[in-house]
Amino acid sequence: MQDMTEYASGKDWSASGAIISGKGMARSDFRGLQADLNAYAKVAGFEGVGIDGVIGPKTLDAVRKVIAAVKAKNALVPISFPEPDKPENVARYAQWIRDWLQTMASKTLGVTTQRVYQQGAGKDWNIKGDIAYGAGAVHDEFQQLQRSLNQFADVAGFKKLEVDGFIGPRTAEATKAVFDKVVEINPLLGVTLFPPPDTKEEAAEYAAFIRQWLDTTAAKTLLAETGA
Repeated sequence: MQDMTEYASGKDWSASGAIISGKGMARSDFRGLQADLNAYAKVAGFEGVGIDGVIGPKTLDAVRKVIAAVKAKNALVPISFPEPDKPENVARYAQWIRDWLQTMASKTLGVTTQRVYQQGAGKDWNIKGDIAYGAGAVHDEFQQLQRSLNQFADVAGFKKLEVDGFIGPRTAEATKAVFDKVVEINPLLGVTLFPPPDTKEEAAEYAAFIRQWLDTTAAKTLLAETGA
């Protein structure tokens, strides 16, 4: 992660007691951070965090427990941000924490996560108007995501998507519809390794995570439940 932003109180987030509510890009990063943390729940010994873009004691506790688990494994692993003692510090340094989780923590704790697709010129995907598009293997992944989603069109109540590899608002809405249906049946399945997408950008970034979840958790819950 390059050119990281330190999120500022009042501009990017607001505090109400011990609860931090993100705005705009900060909210997206807070949601991404919560999804990232859930990959470490078992190895670091905490309950999965709900992905809502609101940082409170549970998200803070998760960050602190991952840091503690890394230090217990290797005290020499560098930490590129001030160790958080309150939710405000998690909010301020969310991008640094995400980068550290994906680089240092994952290697130290042996946590293997799927690839997050990066946005930008020369990277995995970019935006044109209302569409997120990728090339090569990423375009293929986007098509596979749409195919996987279409299995759930009837049970989740959305019109089947065109399988063209171009992710727009409908792909994000379809993913959220499947997520909501799964959680309606089993609320314990609401903790995931991806943010239930509000936007096409989140659907594109987490396409590989979402597709795996659709083909495993969602399929077992919804297709088995309905006999589809």
